[in-house]
Amino acid sequence: MKQILKPTLLKIIVTFVLLIAVGWLWQAILGLTLMDTSYFGVPMHFYITWGPCKPGNTCSEFNGLYLALDIIFWYIVGAILVFWFRKK
Repeated sequence: MKQILKPTLLKIIVTFVLLIAVGWLWQAILGLTLMDTSYFGVPMHFYITWGPCKPGNTCSEFNGLYLALDIIFWYIVGAILVFWFRKK
């Protein structure tokens, strides 16, 4: 297990590609159904916006812990994918 989770440049790149690609896809799907709310981050929504927003109000929320959990989650998924594809 230590070998699978050992950080490499490829695993870090795969992590951020997955984080961005899945987040973008999730946002595209939600955009079809929820018009005034946006969620960024899968599985944890680390940045949420809603509207309509009156001038001077804050209509967004950021959670750094959820961002860290998202990165950890996608790193584990990416590490398993890299291990699995290199094994073949």
